[in-house]
Amino acid sequence: MLFKMVRKTIDALLIGGMMISLLLAVLLSSLQYVAFNGNFYKEEYEKNDVMSVTGMSIDELMKITKIMQRYLMDKEETLDVSAKINGSMQRMFNDRELAHMKDVKDLFQMGFLTRNISIIVFILIFTYFLFAKSFYKAFDYLLKGTIFVIIFLLVFALGVTFDFDNWFTGFHLVFFDNDLWQLNVETDRLIQMFPLEFFQDAVFVIFRNAFFTFIVILAIVYGILKMTKKPVF
Repeated sequence: MLFKMVRKTIDALLIGGMMISLLLAVLLSSLQYVAFNGNFYKEEYEKNDVMSVTGMSIDELMKITKIMQRYLMDKEETLDVSAKINGSMQRMFNDRELAHMKDVKDLFQMGFLTRNISIIVFILIFTYFLFAKSFYKAFDYLLKGTIFVIIFLLVFALGVTFDFDNWFTGFHLVFFDNDLWQLNVETDRLIQMFPLEFFQDAVFVIFRNAFFTFIVILAIVYGILKMTKKPVF
């Protein structure tokens, strides 16, 4: 009896670990897609009239964006660059902005590592279930876990939508140990380029893509289970 309870507890922990790792892998992959999608930035700049706010052309903004993307991927040494602003070449970011972007870069690098580890963890646990349990059990666990994740994403997304300002502030308080992210919209070009509306749209796209990814996973896994001719639930 005790052995069965311990085994069930271990299985439950492994299922939880499998689904958390899959969720992290999907969310972080979706984040990467948005963060390095040039078309998304261009649409947001035009939508938020960033050209008028910064005094920069769309071409100049996209040039800085590409440098920033390369910086976050650790392919550029620094963001201390100049740009054509209001008709003259000026320093793009001040020291406070550069220090904050160094923190953002570190966070992105940690995100890349976390995503890669999550993929490996998911594969290992799922493979364990395939061999230690059965083909059917492994996919059954994945199906039920995917349903739970979809519900979680919907509830979490609703919470973020209804109180985005506080969620956004809380995110920064959790992931940054300083106040460098508190910028001045009147003087700091970083926040002029990326107003709150930019992040609202980015978070929406990230969660939307993640949600539909799990819907596809659910459909595939359900189809596989149906082909086994065993009850799904």
